[in-house]
Amino acid sequence: MTNTGMSVFNKFTDNNKNVRFKKHYIENVFWDDSQGINRNTGSEKEDKVNVYIPKNKNDLSKYKKPKEYAKTGTGWTLENDDLIIKGKVEETEVKGIKELSKYEVFTITLVDDKDFGSPNMHHFEIRGN
Repeated sequence: MTNTGMSVFNKFTDNNKNVRFKKHYIENVFWDDSQGINRNTGSEKEDKVNVYIPKNKNDLSKYKKPKEYAKTGTGWTLENDDLIIKGKVEETEVKGIKELSKYEVFTITLVDDKDFGSPNMHHFEIRGN
């Protein structure tokens, strides 16, 4: 079951040694976000997201494991500190999160490749805040 698509911005270093982010769109994901505040301060946002990416509902032909992506810089990956946004966004490459301020942006904090059970159950689980 899916309820939206998702834009992933993968971190990379360009030829001038500047950190940048390159977008990849994943069409079918289950996106579950929640809004909260830090109970200790009462003012800091504690928004969180859980995203499930079914492997059998998406084209993963250009997916690379993080180490392979770091070596080649081609395709796309799922890695901690990459940025995710619900839906499809216009931007294809950005210098950082500030350029995406008109969206609700989450930073990936966990990626788990769930490849057990039948092929219909294989998926990526992502968490972010």
